[in-house]
Amino acid sequence: MLCIMVLNSVHLREFDLNLLTTFDVIMSERSIAGASERLKLSQSAVSHALGRMRKLVGDELFTREADGMRPTPRALQLAMPVRKALSDIEAAITSKSFAPEHSARTFVIGASDYSCTLIIPRLVARLAQTAPGIDIYVVSLNGLDVIRQLDERRVDMAISWFAAVPERLGRAKLLEENYVLVVRKGHPLATGEVTASRVLSHPHVVVDYLGNGERLTDGFFSERGILRRVHMERAVIEAPQRLGQYGRIAVKVPSFSNAASIIMRTEMVVSIPRRLAREMCEVHDLTALEPPFDNAPVAVEAVWPRGTSTDAAQDWLRKQVELVTADLD
Repeated sequence: MLCIMVLNSVHLREFDLNLLTTFDVIMSERSIAGASERLKLSQSAVSHALGRMRKLVGDELFTREADGMRPTPRALQLAMPVRKALSDIEAAITSKSFAPEHSARTFVIGASDYSCTLIIPRLVARLAQTAPGIDIYVVSLNGLDVIRQLDERRVDMAISWFAAVPERLGRAKLLEENYVLVVRKGHPLATGEVTASRVLSHPHVVVDYLGNGERLTDGFFSERGILRRVHMERAVIEAPQRLGQYGRIAVKVPSFSNAASIIMRTEMVVSIPRRLAREMCEVHDLTALEPPFDNAPVAVEAVWPRGTSTDAAQDWLRKQVELVTADLD
């Protein structure tokens, strides 16, 4: 994989892997001088290594600008695979004696909008105190081929809500979540009984992660053996068929934060996971209401490749995620 993604047609045995470390540090520092200081090498040695990397990859990789080294599109494409490869090498060497407080490892986590808002910030804050050298790269699960990314070890863990997960993947339930209806403060629904008829009389905002509305009424999207919950509005959307009253989906957006910005300014209604709604209502002028529909809980889970279960660093990461998620309650 490393040869294909980073080295093109160059054979791995002909490639100086130290060049990848130099590239990774320049990408981080955006400066030859900064990279020189971190690598404990002269600036000329760093420049020479970059020149060799440019020749092997067939791209300029970085251009000099007034504020530092600007990465080319090819460099940006290589950045995460190179960082992941270096991290995997470190893991292979140090897994039996992993010391998070001294490690400089990088983990890549696939996260939904929900997880990015509630779990990832708390994880980053915890690691800043206990493992300051650990880096977390987050990639969105929106439209992401989760299985392929996990199988290729390009993602260490995915955090979201799932249904069927292939047996080759490990999974752990972090918490159960249900939803509430969210409206702006002063909304007509904020006073009086919240009935299904009243809720359906207002236009709705729907959070559609995939951006295509596929299988909107059942709330699930099949993706190579894994079923991912697209949104948590299932009960609201199905209610018209059961109650004989049809509501209107006026807006579809890709994230809950988008929905909150719309709700603040309109008479629309959106259903949002309870814990996320609690946080949003503290920040914005919003009000959470108990829905008058069935409100079955959904499990928020961590999913990872089983092959990493012997990696002490991966075990440690999963434990940190479990700890910060427990704090949400």
